[in-house]
Amino acid sequence: MRRTMVVLIALVLIAVGVYAQDTKAPTPQDTKEIKDAKYTNESVARLSFVEGKAFVQRASDLGYEEGALNMPVSEGDRIGTADGRAEIHFGKGNYIRLDNDTKLDVLNLPKKEDDVTRLRVWSGNIYLVVGTLKKEKGIELHTADSSFYVLDRGIYRMDVRENRDTEIQVYQGLIEAAGEEGSTLLKASQRLEVSEGRFASKPSSFIAVADDSFDKFNESRNSVTGRQYAKSHMPEELSDFEAELDDNGEWMYLAPYGNVWVPGGVDEDWRPYNNGRWTWLPMSGWTWWPYEPWGWSTSHYGRWHWGLDLGWYWIPMSMWGPAWVNWWGDDFYFGWAPLSYWGYPGIIMGGQYYGHYYGAYYPYESRALTVVRRDHLRDPGISRNALRGDSLKGLTRMSLTSRNLSLRPAGTKISVQPLGGNRVLLRKDDRSTGFTQNKRIGRDALGTSPASPRTIRKPDATGKSQGQTAKTSAKPQTVKSPDKGSAKTSSPSKGSGSAERKIRKKDGSAETASSASSAVDGYKSSPTVSRTAAGVGSPKTFNGYPSSPTITRPRSYGDGGAARARTFTGPYSRPSSVRGTSGSPSVRSGSSSSGRGSARVGSSSSGRSSGGSRGSASRGSGSASRGSSSGSRSSSGGSAKKK
Repeated sequence: MRRTMVVLIALVLIAVGVYAQDTKAPTPQDTKEIKDAKYTNESVARLSFVEGKAFVQRASDLGYEEGALNMPVSEGDRIGTADGRAEIHFGKGNYIRLDNDTKLDVLNLPKKEDDVTRLRVWSGNIYLVVGTLKKEKGIELHTADSSFYVLDRGIYRMDVRENRDTEIQVYQGLIEAAGEEGSTLLKASQRLEVSEGRFASKPSSFIAVADDSFDKFNESRNSVTGRQYAKSHMPEELSDFEAELDDNGEWMYLAPYGNVWVPGGVDEDWRPYNNGRWTWLPMSGWTWWPYEPWGWSTSHYGRWHWGLDLGWYWIPMSMWGPAWVNWWGDDFYFGWAPLSYWGYPGIIMGGQYYGHYYGAYYPYESRALTVVRRDHLRDPGISRNALRGDSLKGLTRMSLTSRNLSLRPAGTKISVQPLGGNRVLLRKDDRSTGFTQNKRIGRDALGTSPASPRTIRKPDATGKSQGQTAKTSAKPQTVKSPDKGSAKTSSPSKGSGSAERKIRKKDGSAETASSASSAVDGYKSSPTVSRTAAGVGSPKTFNGYPSSPTITRPRSYGDGGAARARTFTGPYSRPSSVRGTSGSPSVRSGSSSSGRGSARVGSSSSGRSSGGSRGSASRGSGSASRGSSSGSRSSSGGSAKKK
């Protein structure tokens, strides 16, 4: 009897050990790449709402792209609206909303060595909703004649008349205003006017009422972004995405991953990283732009798996990535597959999903794979141009890697399209231009030396996904190479011609501000903001009014908006530098993205600019009231109450 019990106990211990070995989170395939990344979860923002005409101009481009939902926004980008409005989501509970005929530069977004968000408003009307403020003065707003430093969570409206006057109204929160005469503090229900760097008056009280369409627009967006749920299915860092996922799919619990999300209304042939496009950003490289309205969180956080009865389902994780995929490429094609929870490219074959695949070559029959011709990588229609059926049969020696795609766009083509009057559209179209090698990464397209195909690392414990292991029997076949074409890059000539005036700075220097030129809504380069040709390298400089070190938030005034995220524990929790991480494997994929061949409003005089004419009347004391703060999250600092 005793011997039988000993045998049973031994068998149980062995079984537990095997299960633990099979289900523990694996070591990332390329931890150095994660460690070396400069970006954080807040380093890339997105257009979370677009209505009417909105445009984005990349830091390194002369041309403009038409703004659309989920478009990635990086530091150095310029966002403008014509007859439309836009909303930028740039952090947990943090939004900036642009009214019609508004122009804004994203001077800086948080990264590992610099966690300040810095925005320049050239003209128009904006709402800034701050739901999370990690430190005082962590968000800055600058105009031609003033600077503002956020001291607490809240709701702020700013109206800027082109290079002349600025008015700010504080609905909730606390902000420091800095001008030529020093600094002053603005509290809730106070307003201030600044003209040519001087405070036109002392801070005065105003009654917060919604008295124009932009006020009402902001309230409507607050009601959407400020929704709260009794039960959260995701890490606290991702709570902003809870509403859009709940509206477009369903949650379920699936061991060992925890809560997983199943999208609704997708086609049978749908797969992750297929319905969208790649865009190139200087900091993160090739970044995926999803077309699904719910696609931002599921493309940049977490992993995708597939089940016979569920189809594709998403496993939430807390770390942002340009795209959680593995890459393959040669002289004529690029291919990618979404990573599994375990950090390996997932495979779907024969009605089975394999998340621990470690063969020498990735099978072309996998339904998780997307392959396009090399010249289609930056095309807006990835799903339309992806190879299918027999066209994939020749691709039998694909060795996927977790390294980033080391190529970057070689340039862009610009077409000039009149918009009526003195306005023109400098349309960016880089789909036909070639690639150039990114010297920071590797020697070939995938950052690896052109050697024999690499075998994907076998996990420490050979695990089975859904009861199966992958088997491949692929015979090498000859792939006919398509004809390669070259495209020349052209750029429009630059012109200038706008009157300039001097705004005296506090330090005695002069800032050149372009007045309204012949281009009614033209964009010209600001002499106070330096940009490198490639959008990387030398840091941008900005001659703003300095913040006063003596002005800080009173101790009795809130908590400064410090994030108060609850701890999220999952089946594989482990310590992390990010609060509330899901504990999922921190595997980083070879991310990717491409320049967007679209359009933007540009002035006939230059590519980037300060000079778009925008004549918005300054707001009086009567102003819009705020409904609920879009940043209202139970952990990030409460909701904004209506006055």
